[in-house]
Amino acid sequence: MSSRSSVFFRSTTFRLTAQYSLIFISSALILFLLAYSLLSDAVREGDRLAMAQKVREYASVAIKRGLPALVEFVRMEREDFDADEYYLRLDDPSGQPLTQVTPTDAPALPAELPRDLGPAIQWAFLPRPDGEGLIELACRSLPGGATVYMGKDASDRERLLKQFRVIFAGIMALVALVGLAAGFLLARRTLKPIQGLIDTVRAIDTGRMDARVPDEGADNELNELARLFNAMLDKIKSLITGMREALDNVAHDLRTPATRTLAAVEMAASTKNDAESLREALLDCAEETRRMVSMLGILMDISEAETGAMRLHLGRTDMAALVTEMTEIYQYAAEERGVALVVTPMDRLPVVADADRLRQVLGNLLDNAVKYTPAGGRVDVSAWREGGAVAVCVADNGEGIGADDIPRIFERLYRADKSRSKRGLGLGLSLVRAVLYAHGGTIDVKSAPGAGSRFTITLPAAPDFKAAPA
Repeated sequence: MSSRSSVFFRSTTFRLTAQYSLIFISSALILFLLAYSLLSDAVREGDRLAMAQKVREYASVAIKRGLPALVEFVRMEREDFDADEYYLRLDDPSGQPLTQVTPTDAPALPAELPRDLGPAIQWAFLPRPDGEGLIELACRSLPGGATVYMGKDASDRERLLKQFRVIFAGIMALVALVGLAAGFLLARRTLKPIQGLIDTVRAIDTGRMDARVPDEGADNELNELARLFNAMLDKIKSLITGMREALDNVAHDLRTPATRTLAAVEMAASTKNDAESLREALLDCAEETRRMVSMLGILMDISEAETGAMRLHLGRTDMAALVTEMTEIYQYAAEERGVALVVTPMDRLPVVADADRLRQVLGNLLDNAVKYTPAGGRVDVSAWREGGAVAVCVADNGEGIGADDIPRIFERLYRADKSRSKRGLGLGLSLVRAVLYAHGGTIDVKSAPGAGSRFTITLPAAPDFKAAPA
């Protein structure tokens, strides 16, 4: 057997084909056997009923009046008995025929017939003595050891049933072929999505990340699996693309401080004994190194928050106080840029959270709002109770964000400013969302170019918090 044939016989397609075909052929065979059994019983029942009734009548005469009376009864009955159709023989206890009736032009029953049969009627098939057919025989023992035999030529009937068996066998052969073909087609159709998965995985293994499993459009489990597999591939492709972009952005953002550090070191080396120049060079190196460390630290914070590994120092905190505190810190920066930073008065809004992490969240939102609002603009900050949550809104009338950028502003190192000309790490909003996620909170953004942005964060309110009456 070749290896290709061996692989086929071990394949799932072959096994499913065999199972489908076996079920189909077995079901057809059972139906045919049942139909043949019912047909043969119906055909034989008529003949057997007449012979059984006659044998019982002879047994009744023998029991009531004795064997000699039965012999006389048969002799008297010969004139009315249909001698052209039935065989009849009475044997004495020693097996010698007492009387015998044989159809016209037919040979007599064989000399040796079954004996000691009991009181119940027994059925047997005997070949005709001339070898041209079969005789069906009904026989039983009579009181005193005698035996009565009654038979009928069953050649035509058995020939008809034999023809039915041949026809059934021919039909079964066709059914088996149809069953194998149908089983193979069903197996191929059932496994088609699986084959699509295999082909897709092989294509991806060769580097074709755009390969997808064909959607058959059927509403079944295998096609659902194919759709989920395609969705997973889309997700993986998106993650890989995001990782590549993140690596590019990290390389871009680290190149500048690394270049500055290198320049500072080279300058320090060239100044030799100028202490002041050496000090400035070291300060520049420290500043750029601090920037790189800050970026790496924020990236680690985001990863810990997204994976649930961030350590939070939870405690009862008043969000209103935090908002007031952070707006006071950014008030000076806003005034320097000519931006009005307005805070709506608010009551206590207790939450259970890490206060330092929430300061990071509020600081990033306020920093972005002030940075992207031109002079003469306005930043509004408000906070309120919303059902079982506390909400904080930072809204500005600054540059706004394009519709294409909004879905991606929370990605790490993503900047809507493609030139990356503005100073920043592109990690602020990623950290905001990650910290809120770690606290069970959410963030929502509404923005349009030229119309400003509105960031709203929500956190679960403290369990025992009750809003002050209006």
